[in-house]
Order: sequence, then structure tokens, then C-alpha cells
Amino acid sequence: MDDQIIFDSDDIVVHFHKGSSDFLVITFIGIGHEESASTLYFGKPVFQKYDISCIGITTRQRNWYYSPNMHKALEVIWRYSAGYRKTIAIGLSAGAYAAIKYSMVLKTDVTIAFAPQLSIDDRETAVIPEWAALCTSSMRGMGIKREDISGDIFILHDRHHRDDRQSAETILGYTLGRSDVLVGLVNVPSAGHIVYESLKGSKNLMALIETASSTLPVRERQALLAQQTRAFRRENAVNIYNRIRAGFERHPLLTWQLLASRRFADVRKVDDILNDETIFYRLAAILNNRGYTHQARTLLRAMIRYHTTGDFRLYSLKDEPFIEGRPIFLDHRGRTLGYSLKRRQFTSSNIVWMEGDAVPVSSIEYDGVVYPTVSYLGKNFFPEKREGWISLGATPGNLSVVKQGKCSCILAEDGTFVSIVADFVSGWAQECLSYETFSKILL
Repeated sequence: MDDQIIFDSDDIVVHFHKGSSDFLVITFIGIGHEESASTLYFGKPVFQKYDISCIGITTRQRNWYYSPNMHKALEVIWRYSAGYRKTIAIGLSAGAYAAIKYSMVLKTDVTIAFAPQLSIDDRETAVIPEWAALCTSSMRGMGIKREDISGDIFILHDRHHRDDRQSAETILGYTLGRSDVLVGLVNVPSAGHIVYESLKGSKNLMALIETASSTLPVRERQALLAQQTRAFRRENAVNIYNRIRAGFERHPLLTWQLLASRRFADVRKVDDILNDETIFYRLAAILNNRGYTHQARTLLRAMIRYHTTGDFRLYSLKDEPFIEGRPIFLDHRGRTLGYSLKRRQFTSSNIVWMEGDAVPVSSIEYDGVVYPTVSYLGKNFFPEKREGWISLGATPGNLSVVKQGKCSCILAEDGTFVSIVADFVSGWAQECLSYETFSKILL
């Protein structure tokens, strides 16, 4: 049966798919989908594929499903829910808030909440400013209360996300002294706030629903959900990306080892991870600065190979004679120091496709001094600081490369240092600080 809209208003929209199942799934999508509220609801392709009866609730406004129209919609949803053996609510973020908030009104048997928010009313709880700004005067007091919750509620969240952990623990606290509601917390490590991205997949979603709604005791279902989420995360590109993003600065060698592992080689949709190239160039710089020069070199060369051939193989790289022994400089963001002949300035670019006409800056030692160089038509030229621009000469100029701890700086004879302010903006500084330091890596 085709979907139909059973309730429509200037904010709340309710979709209905009548499937062949004897249970009903009620979903609340998260914020950010307001433009598609009349066509898209959470789980739509999955429930259509498996012919599962579903009510999908969406909103055209970022109001956390808290409005007079929502109360009208609940009456319609209640009528359509009658006759089903079991009702299962699912929500993401703001949608998870709504799934729990209205669990008592809807008498849902089971709720699966992905990182629910407790409230966006900063008079009720700590709220980030971006969300607090969306709380209108009519939404004051909109937080989940003890009397709102009903049924078996499973909260899937990353316990290292402070706000989500606080929300989950507060909702768990509402069950004290009550026998009519049970809450199970399921940790999804490295997921951040957008938990479902680490678990998504039609089979995965159906498996979570089957487990959460089974007749097993709540604690057994909670344990099984934890096992399932661990299995789903192992091959999920988003989860691995989140782990890398969260830990590469503190644990660069462990991150490199993950990238070199067979597990990473087996990840599907690896492009979703590697496309955030800045992280990996920054990782290379950090590795080099901490003395892991081999790892830094292999990572840079693997990224070059990936962007030129589409193949990422960190663990089995062979020497590439055309780049072997060529130093490059990575700035504080992991981008490559370059020189633009057209602009006659230093620049900062991706190592593979240097933006504009930039070429990478390298270096050469001459009479005991290291000088920055750039190569054109197979010949090395030496940059020299002029008034407002950088010229190139055939002999060493007034710039040199000096060590600054484990990093390098480019020093002019007048005592100033090359400073990278933005991608195409360079300048000069009196001190060698973060914007003036470079990680020199020999490819």
C-alpha cells in the first residue's frame, strides 16, 4: 500500500504506511529535514521494503515536536495505532526526545531512542546556545518529565558525549520506585551525538527492532542490543571515522596502526573516511613531529596514491622513485606549504592538487644552511623575500629553514618568519608560533 498523509499542518506532518505486520513502528526523524517533511520520514525505505506498518512523524519547523498541532496529531496517531499487537517508537536526537516524551500518551510498548535530548529549555537543563535559541516562549517547560515515560525504553548513546550521557542518566533516574517503566542504557562508543550514523543499514535497523521488541527480559534485551551495536560498528565507516577524528591528536601512532590494519582494509565505503583529507595530513604532521617519521612518510604516500588511483594501501607501499627523498612542509593544519608563481606568495594547499598554480615548497642544504626551494621544469629555484612579494632566484636567497624543536620555520634575514594565515594568505611574523611552524617530511 502506498503511503498516505493522515495529518498535516504548518509544522507537524504524519505519514502512514499500512504494511502486513501485526506490530506498528512509530518514528520521529531528527531536525534538519524540515524541507522534506511532506515526503520523507525516518525508516521509510526500510519499512516499505519489509512491508512493516509504520507511522512516520515529521516537522516543518525546528520545534522538537512540541506544539499545539502535535497534540492534535497525537489523537490521530492514537486512532491509527489501535488494533496492533505492539507499538514500537523510534527517534533520533530531537526525534528521540519526542519518542520518549510521548511514550505515555501513545502507550508505546517499546521505545528505541538514539541520543535523546532532555530539553532545549535552558531553564530546565544545560543546553548548547544553538539549541537554546530555538526554544520559544511557548516551548518553556518542554523537557521530558517523570510522568511522560512509559513502557520499555532503550537509550542508545555515546557515554563519552557529556550532554547525551546526562540526558540518558536523568531519564534512567525517572524509573526509581516505578514498576511500569524500564529503561536500559546501551553505550555506542565513538558515535558522538549522531549515534544512528554508526549503526545504519536496513538489516541493522530491523535487527534492533526485533531484539528490542522481543519477549526476553529487559536486561537480556539490553545486553543483546549492546552486542549487536558492537558488531554493526566494526564495519561502519562513520564509526571508524569518529574514532580517528576523536583520537588522532592524542594517539597518532595507534591511529596509524588502525589505518594499516586488515580491519581498515576491509571497511566498506572507505571514501567516507578518507575524504576528510585534512585529518590525515594533520596526522602525518603529528607523527613526524613525534619522531614517527616512517609512519608519517607512508601515510603521506598512501594519501597521494589514494587521491591519484583511488586505492589506499598503507600496509604494502613500495618505494616510489619519483617522490623518494623529496622534502615537503606541512603547516599547522596538515596542508602543504606551496608557492604561487602568479601571486608571488607562499600558499597552503592539498598536496595532491595544489590549488591554483601553486607548487610544493621543498628544501636543499647548501654550505651547511638549509634553504627553501621550489621546482619548475625540473630546476630548483630559491624563494627570496621582497617588499610585498616573493621572488625566485637561481642561487640561495634571504630565506632559510631553521629548526624549532621538532618542527621547522622559514626565517628571513630581517628576523621575520613565514606565517600561513589561511589557504591563500601568507604573511610575516616576529615570532615562530603555531602558524609559523611546519612539519618537514621527507617523502
